[in-house]
Amino acid sequence: MLPTLERSLVTVRRRALVSAWFERVGVHLAAVLFAAGAVMLALRVAASWDRASAAWWLALAAVAPLTAWWLARRTVPSVSGAATWLDVHSGASGMVVTERELGASSWSESAREHLAEALAQTPRGRVARALKPVLPAAAFCALALWIDPPRVVVGPPPAVATAAIERVEEELRTLQEQVELEPELAAEMSARLEQIEAHADDGLAESTFEALDRLEERIAAEARDAQQRAEQAARDLADVATNPSLADAQASLASALATMQKAGLAKDLPQEATDALQPGTLALPAGAQLSSAELAKLGQALKGALDARIGQLSKAGLLDGKALATLAKLGELAKLGDFDPTHKCTEECLKPGGT
Repeated sequence: MLPTLERSLVTVRRRALVSAWFERVGVHLAAVLFAAGAVMLALRVAASWDRASAAWWLALAAVAPLTAWWLARRTVPSVSGAATWLDVHSGASGMVVTERELGASSWSESAREHLAEALAQTPRGRVARALKPVLPAAAFCALALWIDPPRVVVGPPPAVATAAIERVEEELRTLQEQVELEPELAAEMSARLEQIEAHADDGLAESTFEALDRLEERIAAEARDAQQRAEQAARDLADVATNPSLADAQASLASALATMQKAGLAKDLPQEATDALQPGTLALPAGAQLSSAELAKLGQALKGALDARIGQLSKAGLLDGKALATLAKLGELAKLGDFDPTHKCTEECLKPGGT
């Protein structure tokens, strides 16, 4: 076989491979880029991926040249096919096929020129043609990375979160009105509520409702603690009404006042209660011993204040509906001790068992 023909056959097959690869690589690359762009856009919209994380999907583009090469190799003509192609395009004289089969022949200069002309007609890869379908796909990928998609809120509508926040705001307001919280605790709860509102504005529904549940549980816990202390104070006030010893009854009154102060239930007491106390404090004047009528009057005022506060907490939904009924049964002063506020104690009624 003449060296010229051998090189020509290799050239024909190589150019056919490159041409077939260029025909396919643009289509494959465009398909991969469109797919990567769609995935990136979906992830940025639905999963809030940032640009750098989403851009890793562009690595899929490396697959396109490989798949195009694999398919292009299947279209490369065989050596016989390449010889036939050269023979047809060099004048169809049969010299190329004959020379390849015999391995020896005498070629004229004109035959060599025809062979050179045939090689000039072999297909070549066209870069511009290959890039034509790639450009729209690349533009789509760039758009998917460049735009800032709106955040998709998955979960309850914003109106539901707004209503839940307003409900918790009302519960916290009622708790602060009825119970004097520690300044640090009140500031902490207010700050947590502001943070929840900020999360709701950012569209973070899941974290918003989780934080609301935790804050609502904390508010309810403070209300239950106030209820328990109110019941303890009510028991002391019941003893005020029933204890025949004025000293013990006054001691029970002092205990009730201390419990109410510790629970934050002694704010804004009625005038009839504060008149009997030392100004600016929740304690009786030093050395003072109240009469049975004064004890009854003060006890009734304090019990009424407790009932009102627990009633407001129950009305706001912070306590079970039975909370107020339970408190009412503890120390119903009018029934347990029918004191006459105008009664003046004598030496007889001051004795144990006296009235």
